[in-house]
Amino acid sequence: MADAKTILQKYVSDMLSLESHIAQAIGKQVKENQNDTMINGKFTAFTKVTETHVAALRDRLDGLGGAANAPVKEGVAAVLGVAAGLIDKLRSEEISKDLRDDYTALNLSLVSYQMLHVTATALGDQQTADLAARNLKDNAEFVMEIQKIIPDVVVRELKQNHELTLQENAAQKTNEVVAAIWK
Repeated sequence: MADAKTILQKYVSDMLSLESHIAQAIGKQVKENQNDTMINGKFTAFTKVTETHVAALRDRLDGLGGAANAPVKEGVAAVLGVAAGLIDKLRSEEISKDLRDDYTALNLSLVSYQMLHVTATALGDQQTADLAARNLKDNAEFVMEIQKIIPDVVVRELKQNHELTLQENAAQKTNEVVAAIWK
């Protein structure tokens, strides 16, 4: 049976791996979308946030006596493999698909941070619980930002890439539907 320290090391190591993947993906998206001021500013700001998450997780893992190169659990590794589309492909596709992939990876991070928080709390490690809560909040804010902007991005891409007649206020209507669902 694993002791509390070993369990925390595994959870923190998993989060370090996941956040590192997210940071790499978003960093590449910043480079790909340098001419898109609306998207690039948000991605640049969040890249800095994810870099602070990676550094804080690395520090916490060191504080727990773990190694940053510790193996990632199979389940997390499998999901990261799916999310690897974020990293391994430099796309010429729409920004909306990058945002969709980010949203997916970030939601994985949200539930993972929730699990880290409850584990750390249950095991009496307030420092790790506080770190999980801070990072959870940051990632949740970016998820909400993506949720707000994706309808506008999709409409913009439809206008740029296709000669279609579009319904006015489609993005606004979608945002209203989503807001009503989450109330």
